[in-house]
Formats: sequence, C-alpha cells, structure tokens
Amino acid sequence: MHAVLLTLHIAAGTVGLAAALAALTARKRRGPHTVTGRVFGATVVVVAATTYALLPFAPDMWWLGIVATATLAAVAAGVYLARRKPVAHWYRIHLVLMMSAVIAYVTPVVVQFADGNLLAWFLPTVIGSPLIAYRSLVAARALPAWHEALMPWRRTGERRRAART
Repeated sequence: MHAVLLTLHIAAGTVGLAAALAALTARKRRGPHTVTGRVFGATVVVVAATTYALLPFAPDMWWLGIVATATLAAVAAGVYLARRKPVAHWYRIHLVLMMSAVIAYVTPVVVQFADGNLLAWFLPTVIGSPLIAYRSLVAARALPAWHEALMPWRRTGERRRAART
C-alpha cells in the first residue's frame, strides 16, 4: 500500500509542478492559464490526500501534514479569489497564494536532488519569495514589468508596437 500511495503522490506532484509552470507562463485570462490552474488545483488535492495517507508510515514526518494543509488552504483561497473576485486587489492576493503553493511543490524536488541537504529546504523560499514580491509589485503597478524582456510572447499589443519601432 505504501508503494502505491507514494507512486500516486509523486505522479500527482510531477503533473502538478508541470501544470503550475505552465500556468505561471501563460497569459492570465481564460484558456491555458485556467486549464493548467485547474490541473494544478486537482493535483494539490491528490498530493494532500496522499500525504495524509502516508503519514502513518512515517509518523516523525507529521509536520508535512501541516505543509500539505497550508498548501491546500492557499490553493483553495486562491481559486476562490479568482472565481469570486470579492475584494479590490484580489489578483495580487491570488498571485501570492498560488505562487506560494508552487514553492511548496518545488521544495521537495530540490530536497530530493540535494539528497536532503538542510539548505535545500529553505532555498526555494529564499529564491521564490522575492520573485513573489516582485510580481506582486508589478501587478500593483508599483514596478515596471521587466520580466517581459525574458518572455517576449507576453508583451501587450502596445508593447509589441513599441518593440517594432
């Protein structure tokens, strides 16, 4: 049973990480962003459920249940904000919640590749948090969107015209 749960957990996490990266790079409107976002959200549910199911096999890792619950709550709140838009700055809050969940997905991959090195547990947060802050400031129009130079396909029509001249 442990092997089946672990395989499902890893498979869902892999699909979720790919979906998250696709959602992060897609234009933020209906279409690819929402489809990949839904896939990511579904995998968060599967990863959380399998985390809870795997905890009896490793009770000393109880704190991963808290991480799974926090990630699940962040994604649920992010989806709620995107669907309902209940507050004025819903997009910035949605962005912070969903990107924080992505950090929760990247961290175990980094830890596995670093063979459990303690630094690997903190590195995704140390790198990801400034990126989240930057993207949030861009969304608030407090900073220019310099990241468009790295992703020219995301340029708006006005920026495309300016780039041609």
